[in-house]
Amino acid sequence: MSRQQILDLVHRFADAELNGDTAAYERLLSPDFTGIGPVGFVLDGRQWAARHEDLTNHAFEVLDPQVRLYGDAAVVTAVQRQRTTARGHDASGSFRLTLVAVRDGDRWAIANLQLSGPLRPPTAPPPSTPATAGPETISRDELRTAIDAGTAVTVDALPAPAYDRRHLPSALNLTAEDAPASAGDVLPDRAARIVVYSTDTSCTRGPDLAAELKRLGYRNVRLYADGIEDWVAAGLPIEAGGGA
Repeated sequence: MSRQQILDLVHRFADAELNGDTAAYERLLSPDFTGIGPVGFVLDGRQWAARHEDLTNHAFEVLDPQVRLYGDAAVVTAVQRQRTTARGHDASGSFRLTLVAVRDGDRWAIANLQLSGPLRPPTAPPPSTPATAGPETISRDELRTAIDAGTAVTVDALPAPAYDRRHLPSALNLTAEDAPASAGDVLPDRAARIVVYSTDTSCTRGPDLAAELKRLGYRNVRLYADGIEDWVAAGLPIEAGGGA
């Protein structure tokens, strides 16, 4: 019976995605739900539902779901195939879906899902741009000149507490996980010259945000890879609080 309940849960999830039924997520997702997109952004249940403000699924299906039961938990692996428009751009493809369901009384809820892909046949040649290739970068001196001239929009990719503590002059604040729901409000001009940064070269938040903005259709995104630590070490000015 549990296996069929989980398959029913997966089918109801697919229906909610296809129809943009945001109210259904209250019944489908656990209170501590976490969803991880194919480029690594992390969303809670509210943010997952908010994706539908900016995307339309013209077709959506979960294929060949395989269920493994572990007491009051279950893991489902499947292929998610979609024909999707997000912010006016084609986001169609097939993705590997891993879904974790947990028992809540007499019902099951989705606690976690993760997408990877898009899928390619094993014999497919590598893409023309290597998957490991990062975003185009900008140097500290180039960024300082752009900030002084007002020719770039600078975006801090760190969480709000770190941004409030210190950030580059006039920088806005947006994280990769918030970008699907909030980028259109924070960065309304997709043709603007945008420079994102985080802590330093070891921090992945800057590259993650740059990749997510490119996916959302922003055409001129660069990364200040050395981050705010490099900026501060050079003795350049910073700001604190809510910023611009």
